[in-house]
This record gives sequence, C-alpha cells and structure tokens, in this order.
Amino acid sequence: MLLRNSLWHLSGSALPALVALATVPLMIHGLGLEGFGVVTLITSVVGYFGVLDANLSAGSIKFLAEHHARQDHRRFSETFWFGAGFYSLLGMVGGLLLLIFAEYLLDHLFKVSATLHADALLGMQIAALGFALLQIQNYLLVVPQALQRFDRSASGEAFFGVLVNLVSAVVALRGGGISGVLGARVLVSLLNLLWLVWLMRQLAIPLQPCLPRAEVWRALANFSAHSWLSRTASMLHQYADKLIVGALAGPVALAIYTVPSQLATRILGLTYRLSAVVYPRVSALAATGEQHQLRVLYLDATRILTYLNCAVLGMIAITGEHFLSEWVGPEFVALGYPVLLLVTLGLLIDSLTTLPSLVNDGLGHPKISGRFAIARGLLGVAMVWVGTSQYGIIGAAGAHLLCSILMTLLFLIYVHGRTVPASLQETLRLCWAPSAYICGTALLLMLPIRWVLPISLSGLIWLASISGITLLLAGWFFIARMDERAVLLSFTRRLIPRASR
Repeated sequence: MLLRNSLWHLSGSALPALVALATVPLMIHGLGLEGFGVVTLITSVVGYFGVLDANLSAGSIKFLAEHHARQDHRRFSETFWFGAGFYSLLGMVGGLLLLIFAEYLLDHLFKVSATLHADALLGMQIAALGFALLQIQNYLLVVPQALQRFDRSASGEAFFGVLVNLVSAVVALRGGGISGVLGARVLVSLLNLLWLVWLMRQLAIPLQPCLPRAEVWRALANFSAHSWLSRTASMLHQYADKLIVGALAGPVALAIYTVPSQLATRILGLTYRLSAVVYPRVSALAATGEQHQLRVLYLDATRILTYLNCAVLGMIAITGEHFLSEWVGPEFVALGYPVLLLVTLGLLIDSLTTLPSLVNDGLGHPKISGRFAIARGLLGVAMVWVGTSQYGIIGAAGAHLLCSILMTLLFLIYVHGRTVPASLQETLRLCWAPSAYICGTALLLMLPIRWVLPISLSGLIWLASISGITLLLAGWFFIARMDERAVLLSFTRRLIPRASR
C-alpha cells in the first residue's frame, strides 16, 4: 500500500514538473530575462510571507491520520475545522500585508528597472490575492492525504499543476507581462480550490461544522508550534538564496541562477513526493503501537529513496551541460552548469534527512527536527550571503553545499537510534551504502559516453536514454526486492489503460 501510494503521489507532480521545466524557455522569451527574474522575486516574497503559517497542515495530517485510524469522527471534524479557520485567517492577514508592503519591497529591496516597475507592482498586488487562496487550497489538500487517498489528490494536482504552467506560458508569450502571468496563476488557484471542495464531498468525509474542544486544538497547536520551526527553515532554504542573489546581483543574475537551480529542485521534488506518504503512515502506525512495522517501513523506504535520489541527481549531473544548452541556450552553460553541479550535490546531501525528519515528526518529535532545521536555515542564509558577496552565483551555490554537508551529518548522527527506530550503522549498511555503490558504479560507466557524445539535441537524447536505462536496470535487479517489483508492475499495468483512454 505504501509503495502504491508513493507512486500515486509521484504521478501527481511528475507531469507538472516536466511541463514547468519545458515552459521556462517560453517564459523567458515572453517576459525577458529581467521579467522572468522579477516573477521569481515576487513568488519568493510571497513564499516568505508563509512564515506566518504555524505549519498547522503538518499537525493536521498527523492528527487526522490518527483519528481516522481510531475511527474517532468527532475529533477528526474538530481538527479539520480548527485548521480551516486558521488558514482562512492566515490568508487574509498575509494577503493584506503583501498589499501594504508591495511598493516598499519593490522600491527598497529589489533592483527593478523603471520600465517594469508599474507591471511588477500590479503583479505583487495580484500575488497578494493568490496568497490568500493558496493557504486554503493547500490545507484542503491535506485531508485526502491524511486518509492516504493519494490516488484522488494526485489526479487533481497533476491537472492543475499542468494547467498553471501552460496558462502562464501562453499569457507570457501573448504579452501579458508580469501581472498577466501572476493573474493567470491566481485564477487557476481559484479553480483548484473549488475542485478540492468538490473532492471532499465525493469522498463523503464526515465534516459537520463544529467548534473544536480545548484538548483538540491545544494538541494540534502544540505539535504545530514545533513543526513551524521546520517550515520556517524550509522557507529560508527555498527562498533565501533567490532573495539574496536578487538583492546583491540583480534580476538578470537571479534568472541565470534560478534556471539550473529550478531544474535540480523540481526534479528532486518528484522523489520527495515518494517519501511524503511515509508521514501519515507513520502517524497511523504510531497510533496503533506497531513499532516493528515502523522500523521495517523506515529501512525499506530509505533503501529505495536513497537509490532514486542518487539516480535522479546523478542523471542531472551527467546530462546537465547538454540539457542547459538545448533548454535555455549555450549562454547559460558557462555559469549555469557549475551552479547546477553544486546545487545538485547539495540537494543530494539534504535528501538524506528527508525520511528521518518525516519519521521523527510522525512519532511526535517535531521539536528535534525543527531545531536542526532552523539552525540549518540560519547558517545557510549567512553562508549564502557571504558566498554571493564574494563569488556571485557560484558562491551562493557553493555555500549551500557546504552548509548541507555540515548540518546533515550532525542531524543524522543525533536522531538515529534516539527518535528514528534504527541505528546509524544499520541504516548505512542496509540502505545508504548499497544504494550509493550501485548508483555510483552505473554513473561511472556513463562518463565515457558523456565525453564522446556531442553537445546537441541528439547527444542529449542518447545520453539521457542510455543513462536512464542503465540506472533503471541497476535499481531493478540490485535494489528492489521481488515483492516491490510486483507492485511496480501492477501499478504500471493500471496506468497503461488510463493513458490509452
């Protein structure tokens, strides 16, 4: 069930991620380098306003999953309505603050040219409305996920994720400008919100409006207050480098930095979707006291996810120079490819903490992961600022990598055998080492092919195909167990009829 849910959750973001990458050149062509950089800055500012969020969604998934496992419908409804009220209020407050400070941010923080200032200001004001809608949308999405109905949530995410990228590209190419692109995204967000309301009615979830009792909202608020540290640190990690590069080097340098960074981040985000389903599963197992199953779940998931992350990011490193040249043009390769390699390696190191953090939080220890995450975020901001000041976008990417190595090592040593139900040595022996060895061997075999093939579209296709098939076969025969292969084959057979309809 867990592997099947992981595949459904992956399918919900795989196609949108590919479409998002494909539309980047169209966005740059329609908006120009500076316009694309300004859109990135605005979305980063909107993302930072999410610091107002106490991460109640993480606590909601945990407690909704637990109450559903115990068939406690009353607490389930109380938990939902407390979260729904919180995110409605958050959306209004955050949107209002964005409106108030929009002009100040553009005038005093970013180097936006006079020709784009009016359009950027209108775009920021439109994004304020989008912030309000997005808070409610994201919260409603946690309900089917808490029930482990990733098949239903994934279909909507795939459709609206593709739609928002296609509409944005069309608007940009037709001269809609910064405000037009952001307005299109807000409209799609509204449609997505309406669809989620319909989905909840279809799932027949018992959600009669009610006021939560003190014991319910206190438990949720207490858990989420600690989990908020992780969310805040995640936003520091996700947006700080872009804000710093934009402020110190300008929108054009930010666009060059964002393109390779977005490539690696979006593709790694696909494998994160596979691991995210562990969180409600761990919460449900903890509620029913199945400790042995927790340990087995953690080790199996770590083995598979480690290999997938190594394979995916290894593919990016090998094909990155070819891909950047064909994707956005040869002028991006000189600075973009070194950034891509540094960001890719940093993301691989960071990915080792994903499953331990999810298990740690699912077992009710968000304080530990939160404190490490906030330390990583603050240290990362300081290092990126210094790196950007001294070495530009290469320095920013290198600073991320150094911070990732240090904080990941400290976190893994601390949690294994303490809150995570496996020792560090056991995880290294059974999961990390075999996955790294098999993947590393396959990638080394690909290096001569990379040097032989020309940097062209045909070279990219051949290199990606040979590397992908080699990594897939290595994982199939040396990493996946026989029962896991059976689940993958069954899932593939179910998707083929859907695709042929």
